[in-house]
Amino acid sequence: GSLVVQMQAEAASVKNNTPTPTTTNYGFSLVKQNSKGYPEARFERPTPLPPIFQPPELSEADFNITAAGEAKNISRGAKASTTDAALSLAGSIYSWRNQGVLVVEEGQLTVGDKTYSVESGRGVFNTKTKYGLLIIQIRVVDEGSKQYLALLQGRVEPTESEGVYNVSFKAQMVRLAGIYLLKLDGTLETTTTLRTYSISTLGGTWDHTTITIKVEESPLAANYTDAVIKAIRTWNDTLRVFASQYSDYSYLSNIVLKLTDSDDANVKIRFTDEGKFRIGGETQTSFKESNIFKNITVTVRVGSRYTENVVYAVTLHELGHALGLGHTDIPEDLMYPVLTSWGLRSVGISTLDLYGVAQIFGWLPNGTPDGFNVPRVVTLPVSIPYEVVEGS
Repeated sequence: GSLVVQMQAEAASVKNNTPTPTTTNYGFSLVKQNSKGYPEARFERPTPLPPIFQPPELSEADFNITAAGEAKNISRGAKASTTDAALSLAGSIYSWRNQGVLVVEEGQLTVGDKTYSVESGRGVFNTKTKYGLLIIQIRVVDEGSKQYLALLQGRVEPTESEGVYNVSFKAQMVRLAGIYLLKLDGTLETTTTLRTYSISTLGGTWDHTTITIKVEESPLAANYTDAVIKAIRTWNDTLRVFASQYSDYSYLSNIVLKLTDSDDANVKIRFTDEGKFRIGGETQTSFKESNIFKNITVTVRVGSRYTENVVYAVTLHELGHALGLGHTDIPEDLMYPVLTSWGLRSVGISTLDLYGVAQIFGWLPNGTPDGFNVPRVVTLPVSIPYEVVEGS
């Protein structure tokens, strides 16, 4: 009753770009359950160990994982950013009553003034034992006298347990996501975790910069119009701030969301009450050309007794869609598809969201969207830190 996590190592010379693949088993045996009925992960040291990666002395207790109700503890993996990153990650991947996919994204690793590509990989959860089998591909970067192991870590999607969204487990996994720089002796080069922040788009853009918004009249609209006005103001403010901070995207200051009463508004927002204790949003887009939006309709579904702050958070998210943004898998981000209590506490527009809008409106410096292709996925460059942007 065990699974072995395999880590695929690929040694490559950056100078001649001729990779020599090797595969090594790092011996993580996942035990079905402990005496209390909860799952455990047990570390079994393989022999012989490859010379490029000598793990530290670890006991079986270092890899125990407790799951009671939700994933309360991801054990040593929660501290991976300052400990033994590779071993901690592989020993801590676990899915509590989950079925999903572990994805190691393609990414880029910057060392000094040079950028190298990072391999991708993926694994799947075993639906019977509920454990994850993760394949991680490692590339050795040879830059003169410097040699590093670039380890691109995984994320979990989706995370549902018995039909209930497992926020705790997802959050732990996201904290593990990132690239670690390790020396060839296995020690960390830095305690800074470099994560890849990406967001999808709707594949379209507007052919003008003043985007008009109308809130359709309804009994609910009167209660929530202030939340819409606040959300519009927040987007306008943060677009200007981002444009002033990053001169390459100064054209974002030309984009304005504007409330209007006209039936010809670009974006129409309607509030509906389903009579349930739930809230959500839906965006419907129509195109007048293959890449140019014609109009967008946003439906905000509000249940009973939701506060203005909750509606503000949902509207802020839906306005992101109105600008052409899709979703991201960063739980703390505004454009994460599920609104959580964590999301409400930290709601705000991030540099990832704003950089995404900059790419959607990347035609502005040329003056016309003709022939402009909107990227389907946008990745925040390492030169721009991921953070929430405060309005002016």
